[in-house]
Amino acid sequence: MNWRIAFILLTIGIALALLFWRPFATEQRQPPELDPEQLQPDFIAEGLFSRIFSADGELQHRIDSRLMAHYSVIGLTELTEPVYLTTIMRDNQPERWQVTANKGSFYDDQRLILENEVQIKSLSENTFIRTMETEYLVIDTQRQLISSNQPVLIIGPNIEVHGQGLQVDLNAQQLELTEHVKTIYYPKRDNQ
Repeated sequence: MNWRIAFILLTIGIALALLFWRPFATEQRQPPELDPEQLQPDFIAEGLFSRIFSADGELQHRIDSRLMAHYSVIGLTELTEPVYLTTIMRDNQPERWQVTANKGSFYDDQRLILENEVQIKSLSENTFIRTMETEYLVIDTQRQLISSNQPVLIIGPNIEVHGQGLQVDLNAQQLELTEHVKTIYYPKRDNQ
């Protein structure tokens, strides 16, 4: 065997050994483990609420909860039976909406996640949509965006819409179903 071929084979062998052994690779760091005391809530409060106002002093949204547990280490507030109230302007008239659920999580980035029997209800008269129901909902309270990837039921005065997934932009007043399943229309009846 030629010394050049032996040298090439030796070089390839060393390169493969270094590739698999990787003594120069940095050690993968594990996230620091939190001790059980750090996972304890900083406080637990009953009947607490949070209000956020716009720059012109109008109530933008409010979050109420029967019970709140705040964890500052992970930037989370757990909510029991949360109620989220928001006001949007439609044709220069305030329109109020209430969102309820069995449990929720509010994060430091102003994201509110609601789970179990989530219901969105219009508190204003003469709205096309009266209620929306789902099992999971994410609300970006800063950008006024709502989304869900779960089955959704939308109920209006004369209509019932079933869908899968939901995207709502409250500022633009746009609602989009990710997937439409079926619609039931109930003709308006005259009471004569």
